[in-house]
Amino acid sequence: MITVQSTFFLIHQTKSEAVDLMKEMVKHSRAERGCRSYEYFEGLTETNQIILLQEWRDAECLQDHYQSQHMEEFLSKLGSLLEREVTTRSYVTQEEGNLRRAKASPVKKDNDRKSSQTLH
Repeated sequence: MITVQSTFFLIHQTKSEAVDLMKEMVKHSRAERGCRSYEYFEGLTETNQIILLQEWRDAECLQDHYQSQHMEEFLSKLGSLLEREVTTRSYVTQEEGNLRRAKASPVKKDNDRKSSQTLH
């Protein structure tokens, strides 16, 4: 699974217009193949900061999203509403079912444990 985090800083006067665009993106993106989640969040201390968290099944689905008509329209309208450039980070994770479970070590009694740190 791929998780993408994008941070938007909106111009205060155009925030409502940007939020309307983002709501349209949610509607269209959630309907796309491979979209696991797609949601925007407003900053508590910086109210013109919006965070987008999206999850996609795989890279192919994410690339299809980037090539979609609604993405092209969104980007063409968004630029004039931003205070500064969007920052984006992507994370790739394994599916839960594919993770190997590590064998748990037996828990030692308190008097059997050795300190892992030394105080100086």
